[in-house]
Amino acid sequence: MSILILFFTAVSFGEIRLISPEELNNMLKKEKNLVILDLRRSIKDYWKEHIPGAQWIHFEAFRFPNNGKPAFFIPVEIFIEKLEKLGIDRNTKVVLYDAEGSFIPFYVAWGLDYISHPEIYVLHGGFNHWKDKDLPTTKDYPKVKPKSYETYKINEEIRADLSYVKKSLMNKNVIFLDARTPELYEGKAGFWKRLGHIKGAVNRFWKQDFEERVNKYGKRYYLLKPKEDISLFYESLGIGKGKEVILYCGQGLMSGATYYVIKYYLSLTDKVRLYDGSWNEYSQTSLPKEP
Repeated sequence: MSILILFFTAVSFGEIRLISPEELNNMLKKEKNLVILDLRRSIKDYWKEHIPGAQWIHFEAFRFPNNGKPAFFIPVEIFIEKLEKLGIDRNTKVVLYDAEGSFIPFYVAWGLDYISHPEIYVLHGGFNHWKDKDLPTTKDYPKVKPKSYETYKINEEIRADLSYVKKSLMNKNVIFLDARTPELYEGKAGFWKRLGHIKGAVNRFWKQDFEERVNKYGKRYYLLKPKEDISLFYESLGIGKGKEVILYCGQGLMSGATYYVIKYYLSLTDKVRLYDGSWNEYSQTSLPKEP
């Protein structure tokens, strides 16, 4: 199978969209080239019930060690092979969900954005929101036919590696944003070799952009707050005024939600990079940190 790879460093053809349970239910009835990925942590939840047509895959299937350092997004060629086996080609609408509408589907969505996949959807509020709307579920497995992805475009503008982080540390036009809890940011908790945060980084826990709901079955889920309630913080940092943002957290996962918020939900700037090495990698270096 021959695949054409284009390294694209100016414009991403991908776009991440939120989709409501009602919208997804309608899409299920109309779309033929649609793949739904259930990213809930336990396959037992999938066996119990899932959205019709959904395939279960653990989000860790999209991560792999990088030269001994754990939990990096998998190499693109392996990612493409996995997508093909899931029945995804470049024209497939891909819908991602977990239980609560957390950062996990946004992280996988970022991976799809990295290869400029055109139509990426995250189910707002996840499976627990779907259940709150009393929409259909099933125990049946879908029938999946592998596909050839063919051409994809790597968008290097949305990813930062350690070398990029190093050269950006003293750049006044770059904002480092830590999406972890305040305790981890302040170095009061954590399991890494070094604790704290990248010197000069600001903190915004990813959950601060969401509000918690509880469905009729007592299960929680998260919905984004109104734009006007969260935009002021990001705008006060100078985001959207020419500055670039490098997002990080413990291992790249939480930053996926913040990536979506800044770039797509608020549409503040395209100058957003996710450092998927995050504190997982940075803590192993002697680069400057605080406290």
